[in-house]
Amino acid sequence: MNTLGNRIKQLRKVLGMSQQALAHACGWDSQSRIGNYEKGTRQPNLQDLEIIATALGVSLPDLVAGRDRSELSSLPDHIQGRVRSEDRSAREYGRTSDKGQPVGSNIGWAKAGKVPVIGSAQLGAEGYFEALSLPTGSGDGFLNIHSDDPDAYGLKVTGDSLLPRIKNGEFVLVEPSKGFDSGDEVMVKTTSGKSMIKEFIYLRDGMYRLDSINAEQATIHLPENEVIQIHLIGGILKSSRFLHSATDG
Repeated sequence: MNTLGNRIKQLRKVLGMSQQALAHACGWDSQSRIGNYEKGTRQPNLQDLEIIATALGVSLPDLVAGRDRSELSSLPDHIQGRVRSEDRSAREYGRTSDKGQPVGSNIGWAKAGKVPVIGSAQLGAEGYFEALSLPTGSGDGFLNIHSDDPDAYGLKVTGDSLLPRIKNGEFVLVEPSKGFDSGDEVMVKTTSGKSMIKEFIYLRDGMYRLDSINAEQATIHLPENEVIQIHLIGGILKSSRFLHSATDG
């Protein structure tokens, strides 16, 4: 049976890694955690799944749902939403025919393009940052990524409150003209002046549910009238995708 535990074990063996080596690559002291996940006696949370996928060099959807997505319906709703979101992003961005390099952890493969970086999101202890007022197209630098949203922009993320999903110094591609679904990562701006990057779960009876990207932070519920805007996060990009000018690259 092609269970999550079996996939972790198979991928680990393909890489020639022991359980202890994989645990070390994940930043964990004991191999027992990997052993329990492989045996199915414990189920990893979303944060641990992201860490394991990165250590094994595979995408989160392939790890949790199989390459044919045959196990998707058996997963919890929030993980199903993440898989669908990442699969949709991969379809939209296609594959590059020249360099053939993945550009981030959830946006597939890059097409040629330039998206302006308009500022930084200095994340605080709870993942909040000051709202930006710069118009799209201003700022310094570009992201070497295609977006079919003419209003797309990039933000440099500083701080570690969204680890392991978004690391200090990485960039987020924001696509304000696109819609979003349950499981999508979004940037939210509130009437109190707070901005945050969260996972959209639902809008129901006038109340938003927004889950944290960092498992240590709590789910929040916000009345609809306290939310000014929600913009889709189209991707998370490494610093190697940053260009100082539109003619670079």
